[in-house]
Amino acid sequence: MKLALIGFGDLGHYIEDMISEFNPIERGATKYFDDNLVRDGVAGALPFKDHASDAYADHYFYVCLGYKHLRTKNEIVKRLVELGRNVPSFVHPSAWVDKTVTIGPGSFVYPGCSIDRNTKIGRGTWITNADVIAHDCTIGDACWFGATVTISGKVTVKDQTFIGSGTTVANDAHVGSNCIIGMGTAVTKSIPDDRSAIGNPLRILERPLKLV
Repeated sequence: MKLALIGFGDLGHYIEDMISEFNPIERGATKYFDDNLVRDGVAGALPFKDHASDAYADHYFYVCLGYKHLRTKNEIVKRLVELGRNVPSFVHPSAWVDKTVTIGPGSFVYPGCSIDRNTKIGRGTWITNADVIAHDCTIGDACWFGATVTISGKVTVKDQTFIGSGTTVANDAHVGSNCIIGMGTAVTKSIPDDRSAIGNPLRILERPLKLV
């Protein structure tokens, strides 16, 4: 397996370690598309803009951009899929995922997660440590769920939405695209596109939360 990692900060290190633990990686073949690594002269580092080059069409791509860059991540994963690149999803062996669940290209399911029946997860979405997603949910593209998020049944979360650690989303709620949900929030009603929310009881804010 030839690995290609787009962006290589702390998240990239974590993803590389996790993938290599369960997959045979061809020695010396990993490419790191990160301008900072190029500047530092790191072996295998290439300019960020070169990730779509045909020269690397035989690699397996993982987009390691964090939660502050969801829109860019979505664009990159979409482009790689259009180019016919290998953009696999990854499910950690300790996660439980029902056989009816579908997971899109470039999505990542961390250790200890549970994803119940008939749930659909889009491309480039990160489901992190010990998250629980109940039955019949639809999760969009390039979303990011912090640790220990609980998504109840028949919930929809649209594209490029961030949900902070410890948040619970109630049955049948609809969370729009480009939303930011603060840590520990109880989402008890639907949230429109491009809004932020926080708290228990829930407050939908006029000004967006800032991701730090």
